[in-house]
Amino acid sequence: MNPLLNRRDVLAALAATLGAPLAFGETPAAPATQPPPPGSARYVVELLAFHAPSATPKAYPVPALSAAQTIAGRVELLGPDQLQLSAAKEALAHKGGFKILNHLVWAVIVPANGRTTTHLADLLNDDTGPLLGSVAVQRSQYLFMGLELDYTLAGQTYGLREKRRVKFGERHYFDHPAFGVIAQVSPSKGAQATD
Repeated sequence: MNPLLNRRDVLAALAATLGAPLAFGETPAAPATQPPPPGSARYVVELLAFHAPSATPKAYPVPALSAAQTIAGRVELLGPDQLQLSAAKEALAHKGGFKILNHLVWAVIVPANGRTTTHLADLLNDDTGPLLGSVAVQRSQYLFMGLELDYTLAGQTYGLREKRRVKFGERHYFDHPAFGVIAQVSPSKGAQATD
């Protein structure tokens, strides 16, 4: 058995969330410093990042994280009452022995045929954590999520760079030998955010 991230434990944690309802509740609108473009939509993004304590694979060079900033007014950190992956977090931490790196939920306004990137350091007002990088949500004919994350452990940096098509409310597992991410995108109630 691989001593790194155990897929069976991660899948068990995901299965623990299957009974949890997908709440598409309304969240308060972010105060915009500039109005969103016409046709924009509002989504709720949740990210649960974790590390297996025994996972210390070799680190390979990864491209540098992008330096762009989060667009003010398009991203809003939400409270813990909006978290939907709490059962997965519980299963990973207590049953699987995984270290939780971050568990965040935020609202994001995405233009039609456009993309909004959320930088974790901007969201948390902290650029010193073990997990840095960004999460992008892109709208076109389909919905896409892109992760550009670096995890630093004992002086080694592990990079996860992945973009994939996602569907509303589905839980997606992004795999890396050193750490993993479960993420989902849900429409905010009344998701249209036009000016």
